[in-house]
This record gives sequence, structure tokens and C-alpha cells, in this order.
Amino acid sequence: MSLVFLAVSLSTVGLYFLIFQKGSLKARLARFVPGKQSSRLSGDSALVVQSDEGVVQKLSNPIYQAVLPDQEEQRKKGRLILLRAGFRSASAYRNYLLLKFLCSIIFPVGFLFTTFFYQLPPVALAGGALLALTGFFLPSLVLKFIILQRQQEMTRALPDALDLMMVCVEAGLGLDMTFKRVGEEIRPLSKVLSDEYRLTILEIRAGKPRSDCFRDMSVRTDVREINNLMTILIQASRFGTSVAEALRVHADAMRIKRRQIAEEKAAKVAVKLIFPLVLFIFPALMIVIAGPAFISIYRILFPTLGGGG
Repeated sequence: MSLVFLAVSLSTVGLYFLIFQKGSLKARLARFVPGKQSSRLSGDSALVVQSDEGVVQKLSNPIYQAVLPDQEEQRKKGRLILLRAGFRSASAYRNYLLLKFLCSIIFPVGFLFTTFFYQLPPVALAGGALLALTGFFLPSLVLKFIILQRQQEMTRALPDALDLMMVCVEAGLGLDMTFKRVGEEIRPLSKVLSDEYRLTILEIRAGKPRSDCFRDMSVRTDVREINNLMTILIQASRFGTSVAEALRVHADAMRIKRRQIAEEKAAKVAVKLIFPLVLFIFPALMIVIAGPAFISIYRILFPTLGGGG
């Protein structure tokens, strides 16, 4: 069984690197070389470029086109999910679909090979279909777990980020410099939130409207607290109200909410402890407390069975 598992694992890793490889250095540099200058490359270099591009495209393109959703709305939704999980590469959606296909093929193939090798009963073949479904949905479940972890990390770090923003704005920094400074200072506490701040300031510097950058950050993170913060900043910029005052009010609301969440979790502890107490603690206590009494009663009422004479 261990040999079969090792073979399937090595096959999966090999296919992954074969399809998702970045190519050689010359192949990647050749993308930035104009067409007229590409003839300067030697024959070997040109051959390397063609081989890298050809193998990857020939292996992945037919599969990618087969598993690619027909509706553009589904494609946008898939790319947005990857973006929320932190995968911002242009080829992330392509690699995600190919990985789902590989998992849905390799898992059942490995199981069927194991079934044939160990001559398991035919009923076990139904496990192949179950593993195919598991392999298909496993990347989606992993993505949801990653998104949840990122959102929880940003939610925990946001109150401190709000305090930093309020201090920076009250010190006279503009909103752009505030985002830049907060992105740098909050990084030891939350790398995810720091990256979102830095990405937003890069979009603003690239010339994108500030309100659109704030909306994009809200969509990327999908965190209600950040959505409220971005809405406040957009309204403050649009109506000319004090950003510092808006941040102070929002920071106070965040502190109150965080305290309420802590109180709610503390109130749930007693309810959550009921089942461990009833199932594990109380039986052990009953054995320790009532055990000697039961032994004494047993020896008195049943002297023959108890060996008491």
C-alpha cells in the first residue's frame, strides 16, 4: 500500500511541475524581446524557447479548454475566489482548473490500481467514483479554508490598523501616505492586511480613481469590517467630511464590537463545556467517588463472589 501511495504521489508531483513549470530563464526573457531582435538568439536558445512553450501548451491547452466554464460569470467568480485566497497571478485560474482535473483523475486511478493490485471486492470500485468527486472538490475546499484564514487574520488586525490610520491622519499625513505607512507598520502583525494596503496604494499611484481602489479592496477581502471602512473613506472623500473623525468613530465601533464578540464567546463557553463534562469528566468522577462504595456493597452482599469468605 505504501508503494502504491508513493507512486501516485510522485506521479502527481511530476505532472504538476510539468504543466505549471515557469520555463527556462531564456524562455521567460524571450517574451520581452521584440520580434525583430529574436533572431539574435542562437539556434539552441530558440529551440529551448519553442520546446518550453510547445510542451506546456500542448499538454495543458486541450484540458484547459475542456474544463473551462462556458459562462463568463462563472469565470469571473472563479478568478475572484482565487484573488480572495491571495493568488493574484494571471495564470492562477488556469492552474486551478488544471489542478482540479488532475486531482479528479489521479485519486480514482490510484484507488483503482490499488483495488486491482490487492484484488479487493468489486464493491470497492464504488470508492473510485467517490474519490473522483473528492479530488474535484478538494481544491475548492482548500481555497475556502485559505480564504477563511485570511479573513480571520485581517479581522483581528484591522482594529490596530484603524488606530494607526487615525494617528497618521491626525498627524497631518494624506490618505495615500497613510495607506503606505499603515501597510508598512502592520506587516509584522498581519502580512495579508499589509499586502492589501500596499496593493491599494499601488493602484492609486497608477492613476486609478481612489474610490474604485477602495471598492476593489473591499471586493478582494470580502470582510464586512473592511467594507464598512472603505465605505466610510469613500463618503468622507466625496462629501469633504473629516477623515480623522470618521476613522475615530469607526475605530470606537470596532472596539465595542470586538469586546462584544469576546463577551459572546465567553458566554458560549459554559454551553460548550456541557458535553465534555457529561461524556468524559462526570463518568470519571462517578467511578472515583462511587467506586469504593460499590466495591464495599459488592463484598458485603455477595461474599462468595467477592471472595470475602
